[in-house]
Amino acid sequence: MKRLLFVFLLTVAASSAGAEIYKRTLPNGEIEFSGRPPQEGAQPIELRPLITVPALATPAPSEAAQAEDPAESERYDSFAIASPADDATVRAPGTGNLSLNFSIAPSLIQGHAIETFIDGRSFGRSDALAVTLTNVDRGTHQIHAAIIDQTGAEVARSETITVHLHR
Repeated sequence: MKRLLFVFLLTVAASSAGAEIYKRTLPNGEIEFSGRPPQEGAQPIELRPLITVPALATPAPSEAAQAEDPAESERYDSFAIASPADDATVRAPGTGNLSLNFSIAPSLIQGHAIETFIDGRSFGRSDALAVTLTNVDRGTHQIHAAIIDQTGAEVARSETITVHLHR
């Protein structure tokens, strides 16, 4: 496959190496450039050689970068409960279901989970950005969430929101 690609690129380069460019001034004064054989009034243009600059070598990672604390790569720029909004009234007639959507940047790291807390009590963990909590009592609740790593340590915490649930 590589050999075929090389032959193709070599053919294209060879065919374009001998190509000429022609310049022609149209009756309305516009200048037209073309790679087609000369038309009436077209003049060949001699192009200067293309200036090329070799690519810079990519430096090897420094020892300091290699020894970087792995916890540094597990930081989140933002983590919040995207919906419902703070102080929202949610109606869940008879079900007590409460849907939460989370906003995380950058995305959730593999092995991390989101733990949801209602009134200080854990309501479970999930790796989904949207969860539905079931059988939540009616009333006003304080809700926050935390991102938990593989060891069970809290990596990030959302702001606490207030939700008023009507059943």
